[in-house]
Amino acid sequence: MDIRKEFLEFFKKNDHLILPSSGLIPDNDLSVLLTTAGMQPFKPYYLGVKKPPSPRISTVQKCFRTSDIDRIGDSDRHLTFFEMLGNFAFADYFKKEAISFALNFILNILKIPENKLRFSVFGGYEELPLDEEARNYWIKSGVKADRIYKFGMKDNFWGPAGNTGPCGPSTEIYYDFGEEYGCGKPTCNPNCDCGRFIEIWNLVFTQYNFDGKSYKDLPNKNIDTGMGLERIYAAVLSSTSVFRIPLFNGILGKLKEISGKELKSKSENNNDIEINRALKIVSDHCRSIYFLISDGVTPSNEGRGYILRRIIRRAIRFGRVLGINDYFLNEIGNVIADDYKSAYPEIEEKKNFAFQIVSDEEKRFSNTLKEGTKLLIANIADLKSKGEKYLDSNDAFKLYDTYGFPVELTGEILAENNLYLDVEKFNLFVKKHVEISKKRTTFDKKLIENIDEYKSLSKEIHCEFAGYEKIESSSKIIKILKNEKSKKFIVEELTENEHGEIILDNTPFYGEKGGEIGDKGIITLNEKSVFIVEDTRIPVEGIYIHIGFVKKGKFKINDSVQAKVGINFRKAISKNHTATHLLHWALRSVYGKEATQAGSFVSDLRIRFDYKFFGEPGKGMVSRLENLVNKKIQDNEIVKIFETTKEYAGEIGAIALFEEKYGRFVRVVEIGNYSRELCGGIHVKRTGEIGIFKIIQDTGIGSNLRRVEAVTGMAAVNYLNEKDNIVKEISGYLGINDSEIIQNITTLKTNLEDLNIKLEQITIKIAKNEVIKKYDSIFKVEDDKIIVFDFSKSDYSENLSSKSIGVLSDEIKDYFKNKKVFIALANSINGKPILIFNSSKDLLKKGINCSVIAKETGKIIGGGGGGKPDFAQSGGSDLNLINDAFEFVRSKVKNTIN
Repeated sequence: MDIRKEFLEFFKKNDHLILPSSGLIPDNDLSVLLTTAGMQPFKPYYLGVKKPPSPRISTVQKCFRTSDIDRIGDSDRHLTFFEMLGNFAFADYFKKEAISFALNFILNILKIPENKLRFSVFGGYEELPLDEEARNYWIKSGVKADRIYKFGMKDNFWGPAGNTGPCGPSTEIYYDFGEEYGCGKPTCNPNCDCGRFIEIWNLVFTQYNFDGKSYKDLPNKNIDTGMGLERIYAAVLSSTSVFRIPLFNGILGKLKEISGKELKSKSENNNDIEINRALKIVSDHCRSIYFLISDGVTPSNEGRGYILRRIIRRAIRFGRVLGINDYFLNEIGNVIADDYKSAYPEIEEKKNFAFQIVSDEEKRFSNTLKEGTKLLIANIADLKSKGEKYLDSNDAFKLYDTYGFPVELTGEILAENNLYLDVEKFNLFVKKHVEISKKRTTFDKKLIENIDEYKSLSKEIHCEFAGYEKIESSSKIIKILKNEKSKKFIVEELTENEHGEIILDNTPFYGEKGGEIGDKGIITLNEKSVFIVEDTRIPVEGIYIHIGFVKKGKFKINDSVQAKVGINFRKAISKNHTATHLLHWALRSVYGKEATQAGSFVSDLRIRFDYKFFGEPGKGMVSRLENLVNKKIQDNEIVKIFETTKEYAGEIGAIALFEEKYGRFVRVVEIGNYSRELCGGIHVKRTGEIGIFKIIQDTGIGSNLRRVEAVTGMAAVNYLNEKDNIVKEISGYLGINDSEIIQNITTLKTNLEDLNIKLEQITIKIAKNEVIKKYDSIFKVEDDKIIVFDFSKSDYSENLSSKSIGVLSDEIKDYFKNKKVFIALANSINGKPILIFNSSKDLLKKGINCSVIAKETGKIIGGGGGGKPDFAQSGGSDLNLINDAFEFVRSKVKNTIN
């Protein structure tokens, strides 16, 4: 039975609009990381900020929760990823119809026997009455009264989501597996954790509004229901485990194929229990991994990206428990894509992208898992020997920062050993570390050292920012600060040539924030006094400091002054900042939504934009990005800026950086109908003001992280002119047209390569003759057939590459082919010694191994080496030790042969 299909067809026949599942990244809710419930996409309808497309809606919604992650594996009911079947009514039907629909579907479509069902209703609490209405509807529908239980606020009342708002009682439906699965206690009921009952459907009746003091009836009542697909499958099949249903057959089958392990029936054997737990965790997490990635989540160290990274690494760790030491996740991913592609086509469409991400993560964590585990095991042994119970936060942070261990994973392994991690202390440790890191990059040292002074000032003064509307203002000086001996002092005045900081009551100067540098300009007093503003910063909220020096005259507290931002500076900044938004849009257009902003820097001179990207950009992608941005500049689109609620911004698709903290109201920068971002920066009024956009470079700067550096306006014109001058200079030097440069350089390069090959051949011939000249006569009178020769001091040393020396060693061996010969040749490559070893086959039979000799010789010259028995190479750091290396080689070879 396809329960998804049956559910949607049932509610379609009952006049519900069938909508597809929303993504796991919420479209309209900036307050949460991921979609956790079937009703979440409809939050605007419940809040009354948007009208639903139909008063009746039904969906099968993809959901993800980590609230029960610690129970997965131990429990047969809990999952991180699950599908929620739901029907919703907005000021339409209410309790009677919702109960009727639910009972009808379970009894008549799913054919679950009525005697296997149990029910609960809200039993009342303080002013809130027992939900007699719902109880009576169940009884009128044929449910026996003794099968209906009354529970309190915790189990049968929903909401409000915050301190106030819509809320209401709920009624729940449970499946009863039978007394043989229970605890046997007379008090056993659907709330018992013994495993006899499983909740399959929750019906929420949103009928009250809580104002913080009392509950009032809502004029329009709503219905919100949710039934977990995996749980209802378990009920239909009378399976006490959601892992023993068709949705997991393929995954567990593949895990058995890879590991040889399979789910065992209830067992007291500790090994079976551990294997069962690992199988459940890996199979659950694998579904989550590929669904999250298909909906646009990518691994990172924050927000939803951290959640994904955590479950990938948890799956790898429990794969090791199953004895899987190779990379395996994508084998499971293939099964998941096949199983779900008809219901969720995006999982097949994003399969290759997901495989690349997972492969990268698996390789990276597998490399550190072994060493990190060793360190943690050593820490555990140390704690036990000392009789201590808590791992030091510093040790936990090292596992997190150096070995990539999510702190939750460290906590789990400790718990398995009856040890603990003080998570609060760890979080404080991390917070302190992050603050130190931020301080190193955010402000200069002097500013940080005096942060407490600014905090104190913020309690008595406040500077109003007016720079969005104007670049000049009439202001009053409210504080003057001056540095003396690394300390900051409040002073009454600044005189000519003195450096200091001025704080105004209102300012048009933008303070450095959100990647955009602070404004520059001047503060004047009656045109007789001029203060040059070299930078503007916001050390604490509400304090704008204008950093600079007095060019002429003097300034005192309470002076009425004119503050004026440099117009050319402001124009350049605004062009560059709007260009970053266009670039962000272009990146997402070309690479997909996975190309997300990871950081930016906007100055008057250039743009730096960091973005997450998995893979290598194709040829011509930089030109494509440039063309997209320049096309929008030429279109001269209006740049609209407005303030709105955080909820509405999410609803219209405004991009927000999740690490940023947003208040109730946010500032949206909108370009045309294609780019919307939450942003507090300075922008142009129309895209045409940018003029031109040119990417200087697009480079990789870390794992799955790239950086675009670009220029706009006159900076772009100057950049292009500079390049054009270089081209003209080259063409003039070569005496050709600009269009012939590439062809000419290619020819020159080819000719040079041919000459280098000839030079190399001549050099090898000269070197060979020199070696033969020395050793030919020696071999006639001596039985010592060991050749050592140092080319590092020869006139032609720089013409002998390591490859050339290898070829040379072969030619020397061929010349002495009737001899049993061992060859060691040395040279200097980039100022460092390199040795090549080559041996005739006859000596191999006597125990000679060039690879072993190379490794040992490498240590002598301050490096290492290796290779094959008949050919190997050493590299080192000290040229002066070549003779010592040769002495070792002679001795080693002689002793081995004899």
